[in-house]
Amino acid sequence: MTKVITLHKRKKFYTNKEKYKSKHNSSILLEKNRIFLLIFAIMSILFGALAYRFFPDTEIISKIDDSLKLLQTQKFLQIVLYFIQTDLIYIFAAFFIGTSFLGATISPLPIILKCIFIGFQSGYLYNEFELKGVLFCLILLYPCYIITTSSLVFACDESIYMNKYLFGTITNKNTANDISVKLYLLRYIILIVINIVCIAINSGIVYIIAPKINLH
Repeated sequence: MTKVITLHKRKKFYTNKEKYKSKHNSSILLEKNRIFLLIFAIMSILFGALAYRFFPDTEIISKIDDSLKLLQTQKFLQIVLYFIQTDLIYIFAAFFIGTSFLGATISPLPIILKCIFIGFQSGYLYNEFELKGVLFCLILLYPCYIITTSSLVFACDESIYMNKYLFGTITNKNTANDISVKLYLLRYIILIVINIVCIAINSGIVYIIAPKINLH
C-alpha cells in the first residue's frame, strides 16, 4: 500500500542491505513530512478560529454568508461546482508549487490557507448560529473537509519530494531515491478523482439536508 501511495521510484543497482536501508530512511522521512503537515493543519485551523474572534467584521464574513445561502438554495450542480472551486484550487496550487525547484519552503502553504479558512468558517458558524452552526459543520462540511484536507496533505508531501528532486537535478546533487514525473502526475490525478467523488457525494447530502437547517 505504501508503494502505491508514495509513488517514488528507486534505482535497481542497490544491494539488498542498501535497498532496505534506503526504503527505511524514505519511510521515516515520509512520516516526518506528513506529521509536520498535520501539525501545520491543526495550528492553522486553531488560528482561523481565533482570527474570527479578533476580526469578526471582515469581507470574508459576507463571502461565507453567500456560500451558506448557495448551499441552502441552489441546485445540486451549483453546489458541486462551488465545492470544486473552493477545494480543488488548493490541490492545483500544491501541484504547481511542486514543479518549482525552489518551492519546498512554500509547499505547506496550500494546507495552511485552506485550514485557516476552515477554522474561520467554523468559528463564524459556531458564534453566529450556535448549535445549528455546529450541526451544519459536523453533518455537511467536516466529512468532506476531512477527506479533501487529507488528500491535500498527501499532495503537499509529494510536492516536497518533487521540489527536492528538481533542486537536486539542477544542482547535480541527486540522490539514489528518484521520482518519476509520470508517477507524480498520476498521483495528482488519483487525488483529484478522489476529491471529485467525495465532493459529488457530499453535494448530494448538502442538497437534501442543508435547506432543512435554518441558519437565519
